[in-house]
This record gives sequence, C-alpha cells and structure tokens, in this order.
Amino acid sequence: MATKTISIDLEAYERLRAVRHENESFSQVIKRIVKPPFDVEGFRRHVERTSLSDQAIEAIEQHIEQRHEPSNRTY
Repeated sequence: MATKTISIDLEAYERLRAVRHENESFSQVIKRIVKPPFDVEGFRRHVERTSLSDQAIEAIEQHIEQRHEPSNRTY
C-alpha cells in the first residue's frame, strides 16, 4: 500500500488522537470521519435511469414549494 507523509499542527493531532479508537490507525480515523465527497453526477445519472412514483414527484414538488415560503424560525 502506498503512503504519503503529511504535516499537521499539534491541535489537529490532538483532535485525531482524541477520537481514535483502540488499535485504529490515523488513516482509519480520517477515513471514518472524513466521508468521500458526494458524487453529484453519479446521483444525477441514477435519477435519470429511475422512474419516480407519482407520490415521490408530489413530495419533491411540495418540498420545492416550501423552499420558497418564508421561514417560521424565530431568532
């Protein structure tokens, strides 16, 4: 397996060490915590190949409509 040496500051090292499980390498910690980026193009291709039910289409449309409504949040 190929490896790459990196430099991190002490705070980053301590954070990694704090979340590391017993017998877990730092590489394993990073892979567990830092998820791979979402494949937007792959998702788009999947959606194009998939037929959506009327119920799914309606739910998506309702969600889009709600995004244009003012928020009920209080700050």
